Amino acid sequence: MVAAVVSLVSATSIYAAAGWYQVNTNSGTPVNLRSGTNTSAGVVTSVPSGQNVYLYCYDRGQTVTGKYGTSNVWNWAYYNGKFGYISDTYVYTGSDQPVVPKC
Repeated sequence: MVAAVVSLVSATSIYAAAGWYQVNTNSGTPVNLRSGTNTSAGVVTSVPSGQNVYLYCYDRGQTVTGKYGTSNVWNWAYYNGKFGYISDTYVYTGSDQPVVPKC
């Protein structure tokens, strides 16, 4: 029983809670919130650099290089009444790994 509780705590503690995270680019240009996990997916809306998005979960998709490195992690996010995917490479999470659970 104790081992099961420890395993559950360990498995859930690798992720931060869903929450607000800041979007940033090197050039200050907006980042697209998309309908899918690649740059060919439709644009739902654009998020200005410096604004916050609410991250819920992540999926893997196209590898992208942005302000915070290169990654295939795409976060399911909310911004200004819209939902979509945003590349993790433009979101300051403080980690090179996903910070929210898998979608």
